[in-house]
Amino acid sequence: MTNNEPPHQGPAGEPPQPPPQPATPDSYPAPAGLEPTRPSDLIEQAQAAAAAAEADGESNNQAAILAGIATAVVVLGVLAFFIFSNRSEPIAPPSNLGSQTPLTTLSGATPTSSSTLVSDLGYAPRLEGGRCPFDLVTEVEFDCGWMVVPEDRQNITNRSEVRIPFARFTSTNPDAPEDPIIYLDGGPGGSTLEPLQFSFGPVWSKLVENRDLIMFDQRGVGLSEPSLDCPEERQWAFNVLDLQLTLEEERAAELDAISQCRSRLIDDGVDLAQYNSAENAADVNDLRIALGYDKLNLLGISYGTRLATTVMRDFPEGVRSVILDSTYTPDVNLTAEAPANFDRALEELFAGCSEDPGCAERYPDLENRVFTLYDRYEASPVEAPVRNFLGGGSWDVLFDGDWLLGTIFQGLYSEDVIPVIPQLVEELEAGDTSTLSLLTSNTLANAQFTSLGMMLSVQCNEEISFTTQADIDAGLQGLDQIAPLFAGATNVGDFMLAACDIWQAGAASPQENEPVKSDLPTLVLAGEYDPITPPAWGASASAYLNNSTYVEFPGLGHGTSISGGCPLDITFAFLDDPNAPVDTSCVGSMKGIDFKIPGEPAPPVTMVAFSEDVFGTEVSGLVPEGWESVGFGGYARGESGIDQTAILQQFAPFVEPDTFVSLLANQFGIAGSPDRIQTVASEIGTWTIYNGTADGFEFDMAVVEIGRSTGLVALISNPGERQQLFDEVLLPAIDAFRIQT
Repeated sequence: MTNNEPPHQGPAGEPPQPPPQPATPDSYPAPAGLEPTRPSDLIEQAQAAAAAAEADGESNNQAAILAGIATAVVVLGVLAFFIFSNRSEPIAPPSNLGSQTPLTTLSGATPTSSSTLVSDLGYAPRLEGGRCPFDLVTEVEFDCGWMVVPEDRQNITNRSEVRIPFARFTSTNPDAPEDPIIYLDGGPGGSTLEPLQFSFGPVWSKLVENRDLIMFDQRGVGLSEPSLDCPEERQWAFNVLDLQLTLEEERAAELDAISQCRSRLIDDGVDLAQYNSAENAADVNDLRIALGYDKLNLLGISYGTRLATTVMRDFPEGVRSVILDSTYTPDVNLTAEAPANFDRALEELFAGCSEDPGCAERYPDLENRVFTLYDRYEASPVEAPVRNFLGGGSWDVLFDGDWLLGTIFQGLYSEDVIPVIPQLVEELEAGDTSTLSLLTSNTLANAQFTSLGMMLSVQCNEEISFTTQADIDAGLQGLDQIAPLFAGATNVGDFMLAACDIWQAGAASPQENEPVKSDLPTLVLAGEYDPITPPAWGASASAYLNNSTYVEFPGLGHGTSISGGCPLDITFAFLDDPNAPVDTSCVGSMKGIDFKIPGEPAPPVTMVAFSEDVFGTEVSGLVPEGWESVGFGGYARGESGIDQTAILQQFAPFVEPDTFVSLLANQFGIAGSPDRIQTVASEIGTWTIYNGTADGFEFDMAVVEIGRSTGLVALISNPGERQQLFDEVLLPAIDAFRIQT
């Protein structure tokens, strides 16, 4: 068995950045050098370059090329993030900073003076304002700041502090209640603010319809200071993506990297024992008080539910209502129970396929095929390139059987990826790794949003403290087929015992291993296919909460409240009146998984008008009805978690058509020069259409010279649909394309 899996970063978190290994919903860190360019920087470069080009009076000078590169990188990065994000949490377009307001001027509560807190807390949480540390395009008003609190609340004479960044979004309802929603992220160790530029628009913006929304990076995570990120482990993990290591080699090297990370943090004065759920909960309460709110509505997903229940237990006076989505409470043991959780979800997958006529006919005996394929890839791993959608280029990754099972595990998080898992198996049986590479690319693209050190501090302190080798061994009994996967895991199982011996984050009090009891109104949500926080955990938590409602959704995975439709309707109704009976009648009308059958004919496309500002130029024309905007003239179909079908319509100032095509071809990863296939006349000029392929997908790029600049319509499609979409999407879009500068 090979054990060259990427690093494992935490047991539970919010979708959709699932890397392919067990029990780690959040993304794993990027290698050194994989720092995505800030979109606002690229936009500013493009604007400056365009101005320089205009001043020079040359259409193909270095500044003009920079403008084209910036434009292409921004747009393609947006499309990549959107298309490859497993779609249970789609990605919104980055842009320059949106409508920020000063920290003290938003509607609703205002910050409390620090002096009023000293007598109650023994210290004074301090608020600091400033520009938001993320790029966001939105009509929603927002402000940002930092809350500064002691690192160790039991020893406030120690001058060590933590700085926790937060963002507050003003409700679009002018009569919004004064009790906001506060989102508690997963992981532990998942960053909220760093990826916010991609996720706010299509996901979190829905939550501000009736209430303000507060989002923050937990202590030790993301943009908080100090950060418990571990670049030492990150660098090692990416260096071995294409190596076949033994279990012993992998464990020794990763434990050494963890030891290096710990030594650096200790030398920097970080007290690792202060980064846990109890301190996180105190941070939430301090933030509530400092911002002047009487009550909060807690929305926790995955590890965020553990944090939410800790707030319920320790600070009930500050809570109006609680939503626990994909529940992971203190009394369960993820380290020991993860194998059984995955096995349960696999059984749901196999049963779901066998009960679906189309899936059963196309993919008979799916269970046996999965494990036969596992044995094959374990015996003969396959190396394949994996694209770096943010930084360009690619990695060579060695795919083995564990990687296959890990990818299926992560696919079960998302209702948009579950339907293509049988297709993935069929492709791999035929030696086609394109979908596997695509899902891995998504993982690597989202790689910078998790803090390994914070995951270790939380889990070592409050879970491993109550876990023995006997517990872990018992959790593997009867699960021989998937046991090797967990033997190689580095965030569950006995590896965590060794890692925590190194990390030394202290031991939690017994209450951190007990169920939380509460009378607070609570909505508990679960997904049928969730592979990491099973519905049984939600039902168990609900039994201890006297004023709770438990809802299980068919056909969904991990993180149900933000999936839209029935779950979101139930969430909003609960927030409006947490003490009213919850109407769950819509659950009965929800369907199970509609498994994807390749080769099914695509329905006819209806084109509708659009108009959008793209880097200061108004671009208008036609786009397919129902395709979702990702900004900058990009629209993605997104019918499944691996659907890359998209159209891009842009205007590139001071860039010649041939130059822009070359830039796009490079960004799309098209090998060689695209083929010039035909010309098409429209009212604004004669378009030249180029075609190329990359990663098994077709790229048609139509360009037209407009003065000293270029108009672009580009289509990404599957080979089987290419001709239909060429005729029904690309050609009408070319004919309707217009600009107004």
